[in-house]
Amino acid sequence: MHRREIPLTLLVLMFISTSEETCTSRLHITAVEGEPFYLKYCSSSSERENKTATIKWYKNESHGPLELSSSSSPRIILLDYVLEFWPVHWNDSGSYSIRMGNDTHDWKLNVIRRPKHSCFTEKQIMSKSVEVKKSLQVACEHGYYQKLVNRTLLYKNCEKIENNQNPFLKKIAEFKDQGYYTCMFFLLHNGKLFNVTKTFNITIVGDNSNIIPALLGPKLTHVKVELGKEVQLNCSALLNEKDVIYWNIWKKNGKDPNVHEEEGTRIRTSEGKRLASKILRIENVNENNLNFSYNCTAVSEGGIDTKSFILLKKEDPVDIPGHIFTRGMIVAVLISVVVVCLVTVGAIYRVDLVLFYRHFLGRDETLTDILAVEVFHKKN
Repeated sequence: MHRREIPLTLLVLMFISTSEETCTSRLHITAVEGEPFYLKYCSSSSERENKTATIKWYKNESHGPLELSSSSSPRIILLDYVLEFWPVHWNDSGSYSIRMGNDTHDWKLNVIRRPKHSCFTEKQIMSKSVEVKKSLQVACEHGYYQKLVNRTLLYKNCEKIENNQNPFLKKIAEFKDQGYYTCMFFLLHNGKLFNVTKTFNITIVGDNSNIIPALLGPKLTHVKVELGKEVQLNCSALLNEKDVIYWNIWKKNGKDPNVHEEEGTRIRTSEGKRLASKILRIENVNENNLNFSYNCTAVSEGGIDTKSFILLKKEDPVDIPGHIFTRGMIVAVLISVVVVCLVTVGAIYRVDLVLFYRHFLGRDETLTDILAVEVFHKKN
């Protein structure tokens, strides 16, 4: 092959690939009411060579096939192997077929309504998974209507992405990027503006590299419990997707009837790791549950990790015997009564107590008292 022929060959291959992408290959098709819609038949090479075959489109009604033409409705356009609706209506649902000589191809069309408070429908979503910290790309391109696109807007969870002049999202994936991305194409046709939507459900997954399972917390935990009460032991670990976490609760004589392992939870952390937990519920704790090692184990292909919980009886607070408590209360009351009596007596006989105090010390303060009396008389 000459070098000059290579670009031409690549161009032909690209055209064929693009043409096949816009063909309607599925037999059951869903369209959204109010949007432009098309059915396109991908003809074989032999069919393309047979140019004499007449192409006809039909809608199969209950009373028989109804041939479609451009005069059937101003919304319908026939372009050989393509049937276009501008736009598709609710009553367009049904069975359609294309006939080329003796060959026939059929489709089942189901027209649905878009939810009032949503910019997309659940039945027309393309799912895509992107690994965290890898390239996230959302390209708003429409293979069939691209030439008619007047402008394009990009939405995330039906909220317009601001400062996005180019309808093409490319960034390093983060977990907060997960959501529904809707490309809204505005098409200009016969002087009217129509819109077509294309929605991607982007799921951000964690790093695929495996980690060694690691149980959180100390390897040995003592838990103080009260007999007759219930206790819950929580075992948490960082695991890979297929790793398991379980409790080892069997004794020599079998399993305790009051010990129950409950279904755990699995959540994804902001770093992309999986946090798993398992609850061991022990109801009506008894002596048999004390001082026994309840082991929690996490297992993966890369390793194993185990931690233990041991139940200890909570010490009862020291009770004061009743007779000692009663005597203490009596003594406290008597002391209070004596203090009140002393204060009362002191207030009533304070003068006598002062004179007694002077007499006991042997001090003569008569002169001081006389001077105080004279000062009192002068002021009055």
